[in-house]
Amino acid sequence: SAITQVGQNLMIMQIIEEVASEHGLAALLQEKPFAGINGSGKHNNWSIGTSDGLNLMNPKQVASVTGSHDIFPLVMAAVVSAVDKHGDLMGLVIAAP
Repeated sequence: SAITQVGQNLMIMQIIEEVASEHGLAALLQEKPFAGINGSGKHNNWSIGTSDGLNLMNPKQVASVTGSHDIFPLVMAAVVSAVDKHGDLMGLVIAAP
């Protein structure tokens, strides 16, 4: 489940920090801690849009096109549900070259 995955991610981050500290090092887990230097890479950027060019991740644009501020939270709930349900598949796709 998503809660299990978050817990596992937090646990591994804690272990990384503790092991680094034991060796006199510091683990920087931010996505991009320094300008011009790659970070942990533990995130990805993506978007969802319609064939008409509506960016479903843009609440103002969704409200403008649909005439309702209630649609964006529904879209986000659907995205969270899909990631929870299909997270394993997403991981495989992301990891595949």
